[in-house]
Amino acid sequence: MTQSSATRLSEFSSELADLVARCSPAVVAIRLRSGRSLSGIVWRPGQVVTAAEPLDEDPSPRVVSATATEHEAKFLGSDPGTDVALLRVEGLADEALPEGDPAALRAGQLALALGRSPEHGPIVTFGSVAVAGAQWHSQRGGRIDRLIRLDASLSRAAEGAAVLDLDARLLGMAVLGPRGTLLVIPTPTVARSAEQLLTKGRVVRGYLGIAMQPVRLPEPLGKLANTQVGLLVSGVDGQSGAAVGGVLLGDVIVAWNGEPVRDYRQVQRLLGPESVGSTVILGAVRGGALIDLRLTVGERPSSE
Repeated sequence: MTQSSATRLSEFSSELADLVARCSPAVVAIRLRSGRSLSGIVWRPGQVVTAAEPLDEDPSPRVVSATATEHEAKFLGSDPGTDVALLRVEGLADEALPEGDPAALRAGQLALALGRSPEHGPIVTFGSVAVAGAQWHSQRGGRIDRLIRLDASLSRAAEGAAVLDLDARLLGMAVLGPRGTLLVIPTPTVARSAEQLLTKGRVVRGYLGIAMQPVRLPEPLGKLANTQVGLLVSGVDGQSGAAVGGVLLGDVIVAWNGEPVRDYRQVQRLLGPESVGSTVILGAVRGGALIDLRLTVGERPSSE
């Protein structure tokens, strides 16, 4: 005799509840001085990762574990580009989750976001993978290994939650996307940011030392540069790679290693952590002629 649909659905529901119970010790609640809370993931012994943006104004949060024990937390740093923050929490049990493979995730698969409320315990959001796309860059210049979005909404208290597949493996961290959608920061991205936050207190990014603004080129210069829009250099840091490389006020940057550049956000995306120390050739218009400028990418000052 075959099982009824209701019976199979009931069994699946029980299995999901069991999965949540098994994994919930690896998820904590984080109290902020503002009165709101968010969620975090036990990443390594004594370390918790969470969403960076809510922590911007609260460097001394408190962490509530699955046993309802409240711990002091030390803020180790955050990376606005990937929305990853790292906390050190002494006395927190090592309950880290096994990691899954976000690269193997397909649209239509099921996943859940598991967070925690200080008052009510586990918070669960369940849905299908709506988007499992390619690498992308955030508006603040962070490189995110995959665009993953679940067909589910995310409450503010669940921001920073663990995103799990149905084998209880960690796929990434849940953050708020546009209109409350659930975006996933994949585990490789979290790992890359967390490692730099642990060792340096911040994520290193590239720095040219140029202030630029978009400008439309006159038609003859546009034909010469093969683009109608460039970036006018309005300032040069005298100690930067740009100054050493000969960039001058009034230059118009039109290419990066032979590829057209049309806006500053595009340049920001090119100045990720991996760019530091690399050599870049900028195509520029100067005095009506097209020239190449060879620069070494520096490290963005921490105050930038």
